[in-house]
Amino acid sequence: MRPKRSIKTVPSHDNNSEETMTERVNYIDLIKHKPLLAGLSAFQLFKYLIYTLLSYNLYLFILEDTGSIPGAYPEGVNIDNFVEIYSASIDTASWVLLLLIFELETAILSDERLKSWQGHALSAIKAVCYAVICYAFYGYLSKYFSVTDVVDLSINNACSLSGQGWSIIESLNEYPALTGDNCQSLQAPLQKLNNTQIVGDGSSIGLIHNLAMVDVINAGAWIVLVALLQLEVILQLRQSLSEGFLQTSKYIKGFLYLVLLGAAIYWWIDGSFLDFWDAFLWLIAFIFIDLNILDWHEETQEH
Repeated sequence: MRPKRSIKTVPSHDNNSEETMTERVNYIDLIKHKPLLAGLSAFQLFKYLIYTLLSYNLYLFILEDTGSIPGAYPEGVNIDNFVEIYSASIDTASWVLLLLIFELETAILSDERLKSWQGHALSAIKAVCYAVICYAFYGYLSKYFSVTDVVDLSINNACSLSGQGWSIIESLNEYPALTGDNCQSLQAPLQKLNNTQIVGDGSSIGLIHNLAMVDVINAGAWIVLVALLQLEVILQLRQSLSEGFLQTSKYIKGFLYLVLLGAAIYWWIDGSFLDFWDAFLWLIAFIFIDLNILDWHEETQEH
């Protein structure tokens, strides 16, 4: 683990004593650096707990994406729709790997190792992650265009479609079978997603439009955020990370975090706790990476 700065002593300004006094302990540093379990501090244990929860969320997203296949993709999974179907899972898997690499770079590996073949190998893996993340962003865009491509139905009673293989829109990626019970919740005029047997009304169609748009905005904000973090890591390794750049980056990232928090709150209001919980954990995780970079920069400045 990258060595942390030590606590220094400073001369006492008390005229009645010539002894030195220990600099006041920063309690945040104590929490972050004092070993509790297996050499790990409370800060590190909490951080790795968050990383573990994010890894578990990947499994949950795979289950959710797979569950949307029968209704939204009756033809099954193929090379053309795989990215669209599993966009959330692909995105999350790449982000988990990217997060772990950022943790290695900013808190564990020394600068010398980062400048060696190990650092180059990590950079190559990150490049693959970035490519997958951008491709997953394309998947979110594709999903947005697919759910906004709707056609009007000539019938006014959705119950007449019951038992004919139709599905009803409950939320984005949630298309249960249309039955005699749930069909009564739909109000005319009715619409369906083009080239599918998924029916909805103005309210449900509007809901999935909004959710798909929030997915696009959320994914785009994360891409910009991680690009800033990547630039900070590169500049720090070159010892070119200035205070001015850190200040500018802080304001930009602050705005992006607000956008991401807004997306999380929207999902919570919509009732999707998994999406809210996942977004909340990611916000915490990347705040940890920000703190790692600040510590790294301060250590370099002190030396």
